[in-house]
Amino acid sequence: MDGLTVAVIAVAFYIAWNIGSNDSANAMGTAVGAGILSFRQATLTIAIFVLMGAYLKGYKVMKTVGKGIVPTGYLTMEMAVIALLAAGVWVTIATVKGLPVSTTQAIVGGVIGVGLATHAPVNWFTLGKIAAAWVVSPILSGILAIVLYKFYAWVVSEIKSVSTIEALYKALAILGGSYMAFNFGTNEVANASGPIVGAGFMGPRTAGVIVALSLAIGSLTFSYAVMHTVGKKITALGPISAFAAQFGSAMSVSLANLFGLPVSSSQSIVGGVVGVGLLAGEGVDRSVIRDIIFGWVATLLTAIVISLVIFKAFALVGMV
Repeated sequence: MDGLTVAVIAVAFYIAWNIGSNDSANAMGTAVGAGILSFRQATLTIAIFVLMGAYLKGYKVMKTVGKGIVPTGYLTMEMAVIALLAAGVWVTIATVKGLPVSTTQAIVGGVIGVGLATHAPVNWFTLGKIAAAWVVSPILSGILAIVLYKFYAWVVSEIKSVSTIEALYKALAILGGSYMAFNFGTNEVANASGPIVGAGFMGPRTAGVIVALSLAIGSLTFSYAVMHTVGKKITALGPISAFAAQFGSAMSVSLANLFGLPVSSSQSIVGGVVGVGLLAGEGVDRSVIRDIIFGWVATLLTAIVISLVIFKAFALVGMV
């Protein structure tokens, strides 16, 4: 096994660990924040369903990230390493700060950065579709979450047994979180494995499983801070609002998966949480939202800059 192969595997594990550390909150932050599931229960559920999503349905988004932004032939294994490393550096910084930034945007920014550095033709039409999906996704998540909240609040109001209500709450939390984690595997895992698949290093399913395992480790070891931000700091969540936010955002990501678009589950879940928070009259902490939006705006640009800097550094020592 040569040095480049080791570097590709190491960086893929690093970015996937980052995704698990930062984006696990998208699947289970609301359930943990509402006190329905413990942190360990949440991370175990994430691991199972992320693996299923990556193996069964991750190939569409992998194709978009790996070949749709920079054409086949330009994204070499060296370029894939740089793109993933640039994204990983920024997501690590954001995770330490407890900010649920978009790993999708970071990786897309990394790919754009290496494309610009090598003067490769960048498919701006595809990027335009991806950017449009980033805007629509959180808005759609908020709308779907509001509809679901109203419906399930009515269902619960018709149930008279307290024990039945409690059982329903937990079932909804597990269902919503599992669905989101499955979509997490189909979309977010593809972000990490897309450049590797695009460079021809691995097949989609092999890359998906390897990256999903590393993601699960990240979820277990380093995701609590961001989970706390999503689950508790934005707004107070009850069992119904937690489920509505999860399921609404998962439905939004599912629609993006149909078109192979790498949307941000971070943006989707925050949109869902804000939607139900406003509807339920709990209010929304604007300072937290402001910090999160800043993280989103900064992510794409920062990842592009870091990618360009890493490329220049590699070029100086003759590695590219």
